Amino acid sequence: MTITDLLARYPTARLATPADNTAILDLFERTPMQTSAFAVQYRRRPDFFRLLRYQSDRSFVLIGQNDDGTVGSVGTVSLRPGWVHGQPTTVGYLGDLRIVLDRMVSRAWRQLFTDLVMRAREIEELADCTHWFTVVMDGNHVARAALGTGRRSRSSGRRAARPEAPAFVPIGPFTMRNLIMRLPLAGWSRADERWSVRDARADDRAALTTFFEEENRCLPLGFRGELARRMSCWDHLSITDFIYAADDHGIVGCVAPWSAGLAKQTVVSRIPAAIRLLGRGARLLPAPPVRVPEPGEPLRTSYLTHLTFASRLGADARRDVFRAMLHRVFDRARVADWHCVALCDFNAWNLGRALNGFIQQTVPITVYAVVPPGNAAAFTAMEDAHPPAFEMAMV
Repeated sequence: MTITDLLARYPTARLATPADNTAILDLFERTPMQTSAFAVQYRRRPDFFRLLRYQSDRSFVLIGQNDDGTVGSVGTVSLRPGWVHGQPTTVGYLGDLRIVLDRMVSRAWRQLFTDLVMRAREIEELADCTHWFTVVMDGNHVARAALGTGRRSRSSGRRAARPEAPAFVPIGPFTMRNLIMRLPLAGWSRADERWSVRDARADDRAALTTFFEEENRCLPLGFRGELARRMSCWDHLSITDFIYAADDHGIVGCVAPWSAGLAKQTVVSRIPAAIRLLGRGARLLPAPPVRVPEPGEPLRTSYLTHLTFASRLGADARRDVFRAMLHRVFDRARVADWHCVALCDFNAWNLGRALNGFIQQTVPITVYAVVPPGNAAAFTAMEDAHPPAFEMAMV
């Protein structure tokens, strides 16, 4: 069976082609991601498929058509090489779900994704995928209801699955931290003789590739062979964008500030009043220390991609390494034209404790493993694991 064969069971659904680009872009802009506090609109112009090429070499776009032929719903599937329990495998990501506000349509798409995950081993294009995951903002109640992530069983606290439907297991709760400004005195007293922080050079590529790969081998859904792939297909990413920390035993952390602006633009409604006032005041200065977008203006975000720590670091050392690398990011970008620096702070890391002296805006989000029913071993293993490999720049 192929994906096309599966979609044939759903009269309005089919695989998208580049000819559907404009219709998909229009749908995205009509259906922002709503939370109780704000609405996030992801614009993917001019090419919806570009971000998918950043995500992986294998992706599929599923669309549903309305009676008039317009696109009324969309979802994507991306497959990438990964590590699970130290073994090589293929990992699938379910993303970009946008559905018109229609209960019948929502129910049909929930069944479609259920069939896709439950029958993946029977589908030629997906047969090698052993683990699935998705990501949902905690405040996006519409998406959580559509996927069934909002209910918990009273006995275990886990997400309750419908009969013969996959369970959504929270494996990576995190806080999306958007760092808007570093206060003037925050950079004082930064010296720590335990490690040095360096800008990567061309001859550091082999060492950073090895470090990134070996640390990901130990992570749930770890990236496999990913750093080399990104170097070849992420626009304007090079080894000299990386910053890393090292001690006498080798690399202990790395990060690469990078913008996905060529593939997606993010517009957030209802920017907090205090931050708006801060931005307006900063514009009066010769060199504004903070930039705040105007209403309707896309956020210019520098994502802290490839954020990785050596597993031998304790919690306090990990936070110290992170703070040292973060200061280097801000030192290098004194005149950068971005609105914020963004990072995924997984609960298990708790890097927020290292952010004294930074003004930030936060959003709670969760990574969910999508687990077939009856797979108790996978359920337990995912629930007890360390933070999964994940890049918010790719969402």
